[in-house]
Amino acid sequence: MKRIFVLSALICMSACGVFAGDFGIRDLKIDHPNGFYQRGETIVVTGTLLKAGKPAPDCKLRAITRWESVKVVDTRDFPCDGKPFRVTFASDAPGWVYFAFQVIGPDGKVVEIPGAKVLQRLKKKQVAEIGAMIAPEEIRTADKIPDDFDEFWKNELAKLDAVPMDPVLEKIDSGREGIDLYTVKLDAGVSRPVTGYLAVPAGAKEKAFPIYLTFLSGVNGDASRNEALNVAGKGCVAMIATWHGFDVNREQKYYTENCNKIKAYKTGGTREGFYFREVFVRALRAAQYLKSRPEWNGKDFLVGGGSLAGAQAAAVAALDPQVTIAFIHTPSHCGYNADLAGRKRALPFHWVPDTWMTPEVRKSVPYCDVAYLASRIRCESYFCTAFSDEVCTPSNVYSAYNNVPEGVKKAITTNPRTGHYGTTVDTRARKRMNKFFTDYWKSRGGFKVK
Repeated sequence: MKRIFVLSALICMSACGVFAGDFGIRDLKIDHPNGFYQRGETIVVTGTLLKAGKPAPDCKLRAITRWESVKVVDTRDFPCDGKPFRVTFASDAPGWVYFAFQVIGPDGKVVEIPGAKVLQRLKKKQVAEIGAMIAPEEIRTADKIPDDFDEFWKNELAKLDAVPMDPVLEKIDSGREGIDLYTVKLDAGVSRPVTGYLAVPAGAKEKAFPIYLTFLSGVNGDASRNEALNVAGKGCVAMIATWHGFDVNREQKYYTENCNKIKAYKTGGTREGFYFREVFVRALRAAQYLKSRPEWNGKDFLVGGGSLAGAQAAAVAALDPQVTIAFIHTPSHCGYNADLAGRKRALPFHWVPDTWMTPEVRKSVPYCDVAYLASRIRCESYFCTAFSDEVCTPSNVYSAYNNVPEGVKKAITTNPRTGHYGTTVDTRARKRMNKFFTDYWKSRGGFKVK
């Protein structure tokens, strides 16, 4: 399988086991450490449940096997007797299988695991998890790209170009010597403006710097100024834009109250009314503004982000031909209609009733589907996904990755053991970004924050 990279810590983790609170699974292993299998090949997961390092005869381990996170295909209990358990699964179809493990107490109830931070948050009833992919290179989108997809986005860009940016910048304390920080607000011709933070090396000369654009992920909060500052410290002009368009540098209550009013899953009736059209238009306007900065060298334009920020990065990489490198981590919004192929639908339609997915909704939302936007990416691109990610499921990410055209330089980093909420580290992308800045400034005699 080509261009697949696995996190280097994987083998050590399998030897150490996964422990959370008193309970832990020692030597949790999948027989293919990278988590990749072919059609019909048997997947074998083994390990030993212990309590404080010893057997607990009054407890059991429950192993739940789920296909594509939508169908439980097997559930079985094993005694906590110090002996290894063994769970197997095989499928003749390409896709994703996910193994979740729970502790069953003497009362027959699931035990909540205190301090289970090794897992995705909100998984306190799981002691461990691991996943695998079967023939991921064969995974494709569940429906057909709209015939007028390119025309739609051409018209959206034309409408955006007709709206003046009217940038409003306010300089604030960066807390970093040698880097200037600004709040930014831009008009994008949609219901909310572009908002974010801009970090610029102090005394930056014209046409001397690369630019880097990232985004706030799908959280109800302020954008992280530190993300922009950290990248600016490598030697570039960096911006982080919000997804929601509300003011930056405000108290948390402001974001909680305002973001909770956004009901994106209710807006899919028309192409123009779908909320994420507006999100992607704002992302494109942020890209236009960053390219207008006098410090940009006119050549190097990097975009990146994870989850919803990854979706925004993918949209900009697809629709702005001047992007040179894209880092698309665990992207959301890949496969709004994925249930048609037996997979979990992408956000924001994860949990809505099937009756909500009317023909009008199914027809209108693919214009913002990252799996289809990926087919328009022409720049060097780095994806990542995790095989224990039930939020931005790996098979849906692969439906986007596999849609990136042949001939485009691309790579995908994977990990069978990690999930969402920042638990998956895209080491390949980090290495590429560091190499880019090292090479760039080495060729120019170096860069130091003044």
